[in-house]
Amino acid sequence: MKKVVVAGTSSGVGKTTIASFLLSSLSGRTQLFNKNSEKIVSHRRILQHAASTSYGAIEHSPDLFFPESSWSALKITIRHEGSCPRHTDCHTCDDGYEPFTIVTSDSVLREKGKDTDLLSRAGACKVVWLQSDANVEKAGIEASLDCFDREHNLVIEGNSFLRVQSADVAILVVSPTIDKIKRSARLLLDKIDFVVINIHKNHTAKEIDGCKEKMFAFGFNVPFYIVNPCLGTKHFNQGFIEKMQDALLCT
Repeated sequence: MKKVVVAGTSSGVGKTTIASFLLSSLSGRTQLFNKNSEKIVSHRRILQHAASTSYGAIEHSPDLFFPESSWSALKITIRHEGSCPRHTDCHTCDDGYEPFTIVTSDSVLREKGKDTDLLSRAGACKVVWLQSDANVEKAGIEASLDCFDREHNLVIEGNSFLRVQSADVAILVVSPTIDKIKRSARLLLDKIDFVVINIHKNHTAKEIDGCKEKMFAFGFNVPFYIVNPCLGTKHFNQGFIEKMQDALLCT
């Protein structure tokens, strides 16, 4: 089981957007530009060796990674208020409160507009949502992982995972227009492999450069990738996807 963690500097930087983009790319839902052949080649047509398929004989391309295993998604939400958001003795809270809850029901996960629905539509064959109090996050994460088969690779959205377990690849998402970096992100300084600057067409080169400078100042001395998920795996984003594929093959 490969584990890719998508963390973020703060709320609103686009963790779910980048996690969905990765799922689409790694699960073969999108197409990848082959720089050697200068053609668009579908992931699902790539085989490890030349083979005869309904598309004809296709040679293995070293530039493309064929996802042999299924990709699933785990979303982690940490509840900081605990069982009593008001911290009073009003006795109105649910007596059946659990310190962590694992949501697997499609009726909840596939509700339109939810992050979990976006992850599912991006190509995740299974989505699990962990809602946990901060003081039991380790137990909650371990229980959540038990929901997946060992052959499932995972895209995990949430900063807390890296506090209790390691990942094959850890990504930190940042936005050029959001300056805040929360404490949970600062604690990940030595655990991040790549920083992804999540942009859209309205972001300027000055804003992007300023974002890089701030992240270097915080101490994130790792490779930076500028990603516009709206462009899919077109040439603009290809460097990041190829780096991800290389990193996963090496772990």
